[in-house]
Amino acid sequence: MANDRSVSRPLRTCGIAGLLALSSNAAFASSFALIEQSVSGMGSAYAIGSAGIDDASTLYFNPATMTRLPGSNLTGGLQIVNSRTDFKGSAEYNPNNAANATPPPNGLGIAGFPISGDSKSSLDLTAAVPAGAISHQLNERTWLGFTVNAPFGLKTDYDDDWVGRYHAIKSELLTYNFNPSIAFKINDHATFGVGVSALYADGELTQAVDGGLVAALGGAPIAGWIPGSSTYDGKAKLTGDDWGWGYNFGFMLQPSDNTRLGLHYRSKIELTLDGDSKVSGLPSALGRNGKQDAKLDVTLPDSLSLSGYHAINSKWAVMADFTWTQWSRVKSLDIKLEDGSRSIATWNYDDSSRYAIGTEYTHSNKWKYRAGLALDQTPVPHNSERSPRVPDADRTWLSLGLTYSHSRNLSFDLGYAHLFVDDPKLNDVSDNNDPTLPFPVGLTGFHSVSGKYDAAVDIFGAQFNWRFK
Repeated sequence: MANDRSVSRPLRTCGIAGLLALSSNAAFASSFALIEQSVSGMGSAYAIGSAGIDDASTLYFNPATMTRLPGSNLTGGLQIVNSRTDFKGSAEYNPNNAANATPPPNGLGIAGFPISGDSKSSLDLTAAVPAGAISHQLNERTWLGFTVNAPFGLKTDYDDDWVGRYHAIKSELLTYNFNPSIAFKINDHATFGVGVSALYADGELTQAVDGGLVAALGGAPIAGWIPGSSTYDGKAKLTGDDWGWGYNFGFMLQPSDNTRLGLHYRSKIELTLDGDSKVSGLPSALGRNGKQDAKLDVTLPDSLSLSGYHAINSKWAVMADFTWTQWSRVKSLDIKLEDGSRSIATWNYDDSSRYAIGTEYTHSNKWKYRAGLALDQTPVPHNSERSPRVPDADRTWLSLGLTYSHSRNLSFDLGYAHLFVDDPKLNDVSDNNDPTLPFPVGLTGFHSVSGKYDAAVDIFGAQFNWRFK
């Protein structure tokens, strides 16, 4: 058996890996990305994409398209996301962990023992996603722009006594992205834009610590301990933050007044999240309460978008977008701790694609109406590798929106989207492990959880657009 100190290391910080999901508030593009950066764009399920939105929110999707905005323009929007997610399932001591499966005295012999707790948990959430942008035309050929938004994030909050509490309880992060950009009009048919991003991430996550298991692994079982009981549970809490840097660039081609094509690339952003892992609430005799430093190097994925817009006549237009995101950069979450141990969670993400089509109807000089349909693919490859911190799945968007032009200088956008989510499943998902520990402890996590989520999402958005005289 490993000694008491080394065995307890993965248990002290078994949820730190979830910080990646935080780094990059409920997420409604694939995994933990947020596409909700424009209310006018939402009306077409973001099918307009990099082909050019008619207000300053276009900057995030392609800085080259701000050359369509004369003078100076300001946009501010807020999207309210209401998600309803219910979990039902069970948890047990991981039968794939050799320490669990080996009978005493060389092991614990608790593989397959059920973990007590609430088999149902609600993750209902209402969150606000703000975004703002401003553009300014310097001269006939040059435009400047600036956006502030939250392109990545997550918020999940389970009941403290749910069966998967050793995997996750609370996961929360706020991100702030500051993105200045510049665009050049090459000629009447082609423009180019480029920008840089400064992204700040600040997160917190918690999970339960199995105090009875800590004692058993240390060779001093607590009298009367029943495996899976929450009687001797403690709690681990992690906080961390960092700044990261990236860039984006795009092109817009306009072969005619009725047709536009856009291409936009947004780079990866690398972060080194420095934080503290604090354990509390364990029996004092274990001597495991306390705090230590933790570090996690993460890479937020890059993405590429290709979009098209065509006006059929003076009333009707159609649009389409394809966006690819390189989620395969996220294979595992490897956290290094102050005491030399590591905490690893395996995700094995695949690259994902998003497909969207939309239409726009211009009723008059004052009113425009939009509708859109999109398919967002999840990067999660298997139900056995879906993290309870990010229970992501494929989703289908159905969106509606409108623009009301109050005057030449002021307009308003309203939007609504319903997301039909393929119900995510967890199949024997293991918690984190520490490969620095000797056999049989370090092979895999000690707990596993299985179950099914029932999920649906509604998004409501409002936005104002101001064109300076």
